[in-house]
Amino acid sequence: MIEEISLFGRGGQGVVTAGELLVSAAVKDDLYGQSIPFYGGERRGAPVRSDVRISDEPLYLHRRTYNPDVVAVFDSTLLDILKVTEGLKEDGSMLINSKRLLKVWKNTYVVDATGIAKDLGLVVAGWAVVNTAMAGALANLLHTIKLDSLEEVVKETFSGKLGELNAEAVDLGYRTVRRVD
Repeated sequence: MIEEISLFGRGGQGVVTAGELLVSAAVKDDLYGQSIPFYGGERRGAPVRSDVRISDEPLYLHRRTYNPDVVAVFDSTLLDILKVTEGLKEDGSMLINSKRLLKVWKNTYVVDATGIAKDLGLVVAGWAVVNTAMAGALANLLHTIKLDSLEEVVKETFSGKLGELNAEAVDLGYRTVRRVD
């Protein structure tokens, strides 16, 4: 079993960190994983991509994903400028950070990660940091990432109050993701 996930967002939203958190949670559960970030003009607001692989066997392939099982879009404005569905498996799923019910793919899910981040005060330089809410929603969709493991990794990564707030964002993302029919 290999699950491939492509994460699309903007610099400052925590796309790369989200990929690393998902992999760390998988490793905590005795799975294998890799997170491969890709970004160009390393600045806040620029498009960022991170590809994630999770497997129950060692991973030898180390490159971006071309046929992901799941695509997560951290900023819905990217739907207009990037081909985020390119290569998405026919039975794959799309997760979008949006409070609106956007139907982009036959298996489309939404979560208001921006609202969750703002409500919890997870804002840096005016940008809602949506990575942990999105990671929580992805844990709900993936079935390979256990919610408890992801929350534990988040608390280990972010210390103190910040860790608690981000773990709460994970839980809220997990619980509030919904399918668009």
